[in-house]
Amino acid sequence: INTTYETAKSYRDEVSSERFYINPSFLFKLSNKTEILLEGDFLKDNRTNDYGTGAVNYELANVPRNRFLGAKWSNVNTVQKGATATISHRFNERWEIKSTSAVQDYSNDLFSTTRPNASNNFVKADGKWIRGVQRTQINENYYISQLDLTGKFSTGSVKHAVLFGADADKYNTATTAYTNIAKYDSINIYDLNMYKQRNDIPNLDTNTLTKAPISRTGIYIQDLISITEKLKVLAGARFTYIETSSNVYTAKTKATTEAKNFDGAVTPRFGLVYQPKKYISIFASYANSFTLNTGVDINGKPLAPSFIDQYEAGIKNDLFKGLLSANLTVYQIKNSGLAQQSLENGNTNANIKELAGEVTSKGLEVDIMSKPIHGFSFLAGYSYNETRYTKSNIYIIGSLLRYNPNHTANASAYYTFPKNTFMKGFNVGLNATYIGERQAGRSTRLTINNDAYKLISLRDYTLLDFSAGYAKGQYSIRAKVSNLSNELNYNAHDDNSINPIAPRMFFATLAYKL
Repeated sequence: INTTYETAKSYRDEVSSERFYINPSFLFKLSNKTEILLEGDFLKDNRTNDYGTGAVNYELANVPRNRFLGAKWSNVNTVQKGATATISHRFNERWEIKSTSAVQDYSNDLFSTTRPNASNNFVKADGKWIRGVQRTQINENYYISQLDLTGKFSTGSVKHAVLFGADADKYNTATTAYTNIAKYDSINIYDLNMYKQRNDIPNLDTNTLTKAPISRTGIYIQDLISITEKLKVLAGARFTYIETSSNVYTAKTKATTEAKNFDGAVTPRFGLVYQPKKYISIFASYANSFTLNTGVDINGKPLAPSFIDQYEAGIKNDLFKGLLSANLTVYQIKNSGLAQQSLENGNTNANIKELAGEVTSKGLEVDIMSKPIHGFSFLAGYSYNETRYTKSNIYIIGSLLRYNPNHTANASAYYTFPKNTFMKGFNVGLNATYIGERQAGRSTRLTINNDAYKLISLRDYTLLDFSAGYAKGQYSIRAKVSNLSNELNYNAHDDNSINPIAPRMFFATLAYKL
């Protein structure tokens, strides 16, 4: 049983959170060939809804890191429950069948003042902002059943590892949208004492109830073919059928709007692995997937699924008799229909989305990892990514996708003191994370003449963390100082949710293993 409880204040004024999680699991071995695994999880998360510091005409607002701009009662409450049962049976050393069934329930209730610059209530140059109030309730139920048969056999000198499978799932979403208040009160983001803030919690009337059930079924087959000891080929295919629906009930007019989509596709996947030496693997793969998009468009209609083509190639090396591994991967991912939150008509409902068009992501990843050498171990990685709109009737073709940095990197070093010294049980570590320049704000639209939407450029930054720990028997304690240099930067979404990263912080954790 894994369980955690957390209650926390924040470096942000008026912001707090409470979180509880439990994840029990039970394994029953009915025989030496059959076993049942039962797993459950429960999460309850209640926190202040915080949209950060805001922006003024697509420029970061110069306000203190700790300043909270929402109403004190702003809240988002999330409850998630799930259960999974897996039954596996081995017929012999070569063949095994596995059945998995799962159910998950998710609810989210967001009730707060709106984001800065949402619903056309833009923050003025002098800092004045008219705050609105929003509320959205989302309830989701997810059910899935999956059956897999795996086996190994040979045809002459060629070895096969095959997978036959089928699955079916159902995804029910009910979204209650309320009639938001456009003008709740006024504040000045530079001087919160300039205006008297309201603290009363208003009553909002129900506006619409949108139900968007999605049903999906699929069958698939895959074969990993070992042609020789050095050459392996993977081939597979999947057929998927998706039914998406939406049912929008409007409380004021008592009108109901219904819509349905039916889609089906066969999606292949291929892979190749070549090992000229035991410590070197060269690989290439292609996968095509048919992915459902949850939510509805601005008119309440279900979103069409997306096709995603992924190409990948690389090399994996185990050097110095396995003491060091170094890997290089290059990739291209093409999404035929990227679903993202719609900003039309001042929308604040995250379940109302738009298909922004085709997006192509290209990049490479490098990672290096060592096994412990005289107590030292190292990890390092670098990633380059470029994601652009390659087809769109909404945004400029060739423009960069927001939020994605071109460059990210990380490096970590750890040292564990030898067992034959008085420092046995102690360990220390240093971690560095680099996040490159990225774009926030709003992408310029093709459909609007002289569009006022602009991008916000966010500079790069590096975070340094130091940790030290001690373990003995069933007890362990770890202390950590994050953001050693007290770096100030931002995680941004559009121009209306700009959250400063946490300042220098100290953590201490005490753990006990049963």
